[in-house]
Amino acid sequence: MDNTDAKKILVIDDEEYIRDSMIGFLEDFGFDVIDAENGKMGLELFEKQNPDLVLCDLRMPEMDGLEVLAKVIQINSKIPIIIISGAGNISDTMGALRLGAWDYIIKPMQDMNVLYHAVKKAFERSEFMEERRRYQKELEKARKELKDTLEALEKTKDQLSQFKKTEAPG
Repeated sequence: MDNTDAKKILVIDDEEYIRDSMIGFLEDFGFDVIDAENGKMGLELFEKQNPDLVLCDLRMPEMDGLEVLAKVIQINSKIPIIIISGAGNISDTMGALRLGAWDYIIKPMQDMNVLYHAVKKAFERSEFMEERRRYQKELEKARKELKDTLEALEKTKDQLSQFKKTEAPG
């Protein structure tokens, strides 16, 4: 994956072992990883550090993952958020996805490559969405320039028509 060293990931999980294993794994791929042991600390770090992606557990003390998800979306609706949870029931999954989670991974992860694939996919989607926004702005700018040019041509045409009428022999 390109430019991973520039990507900052926030890991929020109350289980230190799981947090440490995700951090080590992601750092091996060149990501800058910051972490928090509960939702409240995670939200504070999110506001201070402005990460590019959030990995968040659901069941945590202080503030659960759904609350973190809702607040993060309020702050920045474009941030990729991946929920990682051992709870694994369908209502939690659906609730997280409805709130705006980009993906949902069930732990324990037997294969950490599942994590890498989800992170990679989220960054690719985020980059695609950003590129789409840029193209949309460029398209709107080009459309406005074309409209302005057409209006100027129409004005010039009207002026030329008026000039021809005044210059016509008669």
